[in-house]
Amino acid sequence: MWAYPTKRSQQTLTNLVLAVVCITATLFSSSACLALDETQQAVLAQAQNYIKNANADLDAARGSAGTASNPAKGSRIRLTEMRLQSAQQRLDQAKESLDQLPADDDAVTPVLKSYNAVAAGIKEVNAIIHPPADNKEQAPADSESVDDSSSDSSADAAPAAQPEQAPKLHYTQEKLVKDANWYVRETNSYADKAAAVLARFDAQGDEPKPVHREVRDALQNVATGKEKHKLAVSYIEQLPTDHPQVKPVADAVKQAGDRIGALESRLTAINTELAKLTGMEHYPNYDKDFELLGDFARRYYDFNISVQQPEQLAKVIAEDAQVMSEIQRIAKTYLPLVEQRTQEGDKLEKLFNHFQTKRNQFAQSLIEYKKQLPGLFEADLQEAVKLADEGVAKQNAMYFGPNSGIEQRFGWAEQKLIVIRAFGEEEAKPYIDRLEEVRQQIKQRAKALEAQIIANNQLPSDVYTGADRDDVVAIAIDGWNHQQPDAEVLMSRIPSQAWSRETRWEWFNGSFYKVDKSTLQVQLIVKHDDKLAVKRPINVRKDHLKGDTMIAVPLDAFEDELIPQRFIPLEKVK
Repeated sequence: MWAYPTKRSQQTLTNLVLAVVCITATLFSSSACLALDETQQAVLAQAQNYIKNANADLDAARGSAGTASNPAKGSRIRLTEMRLQSAQQRLDQAKESLDQLPADDDAVTPVLKSYNAVAAGIKEVNAIIHPPADNKEQAPADSESVDDSSSDSSADAAPAAQPEQAPKLHYTQEKLVKDANWYVRETNSYADKAAAVLARFDAQGDEPKPVHREVRDALQNVATGKEKHKLAVSYIEQLPTDHPQVKPVADAVKQAGDRIGALESRLTAINTELAKLTGMEHYPNYDKDFELLGDFARRYYDFNISVQQPEQLAKVIAEDAQVMSEIQRIAKTYLPLVEQRTQEGDKLEKLFNHFQTKRNQFAQSLIEYKKQLPGLFEADLQEAVKLADEGVAKQNAMYFGPNSGIEQRFGWAEQKLIVIRAFGEEEAKPYIDRLEEVRQQIKQRAKALEAQIIANNQLPSDVYTGADRDDVVAIAIDGWNHQQPDAEVLMSRIPSQAWSRETRWEWFNGSFYKVDKSTLQVQLIVKHDDKLAVKRPINVRKDHLKGDTMIAVPLDAFEDELIPQRFIPLEKVK
């Protein structure tokens, strides 16, 4: 039974799948898919928030700590200590929360890694502002040199040794220091861009995580930063790294290199995981499924057109449940591409949304049409009875001819019955019985004019001139011979000018299969007796997916009772 789309069926591709399936967490934990219970999830979220704030304090401490070669002094040390203390307090709070959770849970593991990273950072900054004591032995400060040969106690003591002043750098060396420092800033600039992407991975809340495309962009920034760092290294290598003017820059070069290397390591790991989700080698049926989704969208494109093609409309109704099942499968399969905003995912979601819009509009029109169907069906039958009565009253056999108004009304009713049957045979049974009842009424009315009807019948038109005509006719004759082996075929007529082609996906035996066929009807004129011939319609179907092979499908069984309109006087078969 056709059902009007629910609110859930109107959701986007992502929401549609998430409403019915929990995607297993891969790189990041997803609160919708955690194995933790609700209380544990709340504790985990609390720990993540503490770590986030601790990391912010740590970043601030790094900014005021200076470097190992040029650490902060005075008030900046105290400021850094305050920031580190705040970071440590938050980290301690995070640990209290994490201790309540299973460490091997897929959702907890990455949070523990973030905790350890902040803890290591706190130690690193502490080491900058509080370096370990110098263990080098120093000469006693009060030692004196005494001349035993002199009794002059007023002799001056030898002056203390002064450290040698570093030689001034050559101007070319100063230029190298300046250039190295510039490329350190460039390195850190690109590192900052990459770090911003990682920060979004570590951030808590409902904000979406970076997608694969952004990770690749971040890796590109890392690659550019590495190139800048190489240039900085090349300049430092030309300088005495222990020189007071060089050492701070050399240290900065090393720190920038360590930072860019750490960023590359983590981003590469993330990129590897995301590649498992977005690599098209993991989706070998993408093109087929995209084509299938496009076919589904075309099915519901325009109800006003579909209602004029009852057989197609009936297929749309009958296969709707299978279509929606396939939609679920496609959505589940390609959800990672959509969530990661890949080009293929964007194309698929756009087509899916188009499908949803068209199906919703189609469903609304169909539901209204279904309400009208019984009345329209009965009106066609009543009109056929009215014309039959009029034909009998006027003793005019033309009323019962092959192209008469009666046959036209029956045709309209049969088309509506095709649609009705798509909603279920049980629902259609009263209409099937009613159509047969009216046919019998018309048949009885036509009995009195049967001879006139047959006398007025004409040969079908014959307009097809295709190069394959002889093959088509031969296939049709062979198809009818299976019904009537001794049939005497007097002639063949093909009323259509061209084949009618249909390309679609059709539900069969539990799956959708692509169908690409053309149909051409041949009407064989077969001898009936010494006075009459009979029209035998044969549909010849050409399968384009099987080398254009053809089969014949007779519309009659030999033993079927025929109406007078199917007979033609032999004298007209020329």
